[in-house]
Amino acid sequence: WSAVDGTHLGTLEGHTDPVMVVAVAADGTVYSGSIDCTLRVWSAIDGSLIRAVHLNVAVFTVVIGVGNTVLIGGGGSTISAWNGGAAPGSALYTFASNVVAVAIGQDGRLFIKCHHDIDVCAL
Repeated sequence: WSAVDGTHLGTLEGHTDPVMVVAVAADGTVYSGSIDCTLRVWSAIDGSLIRAVHLNVAVFTVVIGVGNTVLIGGGGSTISAWNGGAAPGSALYTFASNVVAVAIGQDGRLFIKCHHDIDVCAL
């Protein structure tokens, strides 16, 4: 959708289960994460699929970090980092329940919200 006038610009198709998160990098690349256990990378120019990364868990949150490193949180109660290689690296952090939100502060700190927690964790 256009943020300027609300017109529909196109649909990014490919996930087989509900999409839980969409994030856009500074270069315009679009990332989507789904319950289907994939992170999909899309061209914002023409909507084409650049890459599908298959994971072992549902993807609930994605945030773009320094140098376009993608932080992925989800059903595995972990946050992993992905820098465009074949698959995300090992877990950076592990929590007691599913990670449903991640944000990066201006100072580089991570803020995490897990499913059953009532607090936001700052790392």
